[in-house]
Amino acid sequence: MSNLEIVTVVNRTSKMLKGTWNGRPYDIKPGESHFPRLEAIAFRYQNPIMGRGTPMEDWNSKSEYLIGIKELGDDISPIEQSDAVQRWDMELVNGRNVEIVRGRAPYSAEVRSTLPPAEPGFVKP
Repeated sequence: MSNLEIVTVVNRTSKMLKGTWNGRPYDIKPGESHFPRLEAIAFRYQNPIMGRGTPMEDWNSKSEYLIGIKELGDDISPIEQSDAVQRWDMELVNGRNVEIVRGRAPYSAEVRSTLPPAEPGFVKP
């Protein structure tokens, strides 16, 4: 498969998605569209489903994306973006004792622990 081969890109959502290739922004409409293979792969990686997995996992094999590429055998079933503020699932990383404060910029958040600070020299078991 050539990197210049045209592939079928499926926007799995009902909303317009964005992608950037070589400094140029692209709008990816819902449904099928066609792009060169390298651009399609870049667009897929730029549109992950937020709130899935942890940073300790192998994201190359476990990541889920809002864009699927038919010729590469990606999942192309309909799905919508979650309301999570970052790529990984905070509950899996930090447990339930976390408060997320949304910022004004898209995908910016401040994470605060709801646990009291640990005493100096105290290590939790």
